Amino acid sequence: MSMPTCDEIMGSYLISLRNDFECSPSGEGWFLSTPFIRPDGEGIEIELQALPNGRISMTDMGDTFGYLYVNGLTLSQKVMSDARLMSRPHGVWVQRAQLVTQVPPESIGVGVQSLIQSILAVTDLIQKRRPTSNVRFDDEVESLIIRKGIPYDVGFPVTGNRERHTIRYHVNSDKNLLIQPVSAAREGPARNWAERLYYRSSDILESDSKWSPIAVLDDRGARSDVWTSHARTPVREYAVMWSERGKLEEILEAVTSVS
Repeated sequence: MSMPTCDEIMGSYLISLRNDFECSPSGEGWFLSTPFIRPDGEGIEIELQALPNGRISMTDMGDTFGYLYVNGLTLSQKVMSDARLMSRPHGVWVQRAQLVTQVPPESIGVGVQSLIQSILAVTDLIQKRRPTSNVRFDDEVESLIIRKGIPYDVGFPVTGNRERHTIRYHVNSDKNLLIQPVSAAREGPARNWAERLYYRSSDILESDSKWSPIAVLDDRGARSDVWTSHARTPVREYAVMWSERGKLEEILEAVTSVS
C-alpha cells in the first residue's frame, strides 16, 4: 500500500476536523462548538456576532477565565497582564474577562483559529495556581471581581465627614460599592478590625449616603472560628463571609447588568 500524499493527509485531517465542529444559532449570530478541549475535558466554545461596522466579533464568553478561576487560579492583575501579552500575538484582547477578537467576514476562519490559539495559551496559565493557604485574602477577593469582568479601582480614596479613608476596592457604577476584605487570625484583632470598619463606613455615609460599603470577612480554614457573633457585630449590617461569597457574586452580577 502506498503512502498517501501530503495533500491527501491534510485533506483527510481537515474533513475529520470539520465534522467535529458544531454550529447553532445564537441571537443574530452563531454559537460554535469546537473539537478542542481544556484539561478538564470541557470543549472550547465560541460565540460569533455581526457588528454594525460589518466586522465579525468572536468571544470565548468568559469561559477561559472562568475555567482558571474555578480550578484554583487567583485572577490577579499579574495574571490578567500575562493573558493580554499571550493573546496579543494572535490579534486577541481581553475585554471584561473575555477573550475577544474582530475580523472582516472573509477572515472568519483565521479569526476562529486565532481565538482558539489564544484560549489554549491562556488556559495554560493554570500552571501558576498556588495552594489556597498561600494566597492573600485581598487577592482572592480581587480575583472574584476580575472574573465578573467589572471595572474597579484599587486603593480608592473616599472623603468622609471627619477624615479621608482608603478602601481596598471600589466598583464604579451606580451601586458605588466600597469593598474591604478583612482577614484576622484571632477574635480580638477581628473585633478591632470590625470596629475600625464601622467607624470608616459611618464617617463615609455621613458625608455622602450614595456609598455602599461591603466588608468581606475571611473565614477560610481555621479562620472560620475567628468571626464570632461578638467579633462581627459592628459590621453585621454589610458583612459578607467568604464562605457565603455567593452573596457578593449576586451583588456584582447586579452591577454587571447595569454597566
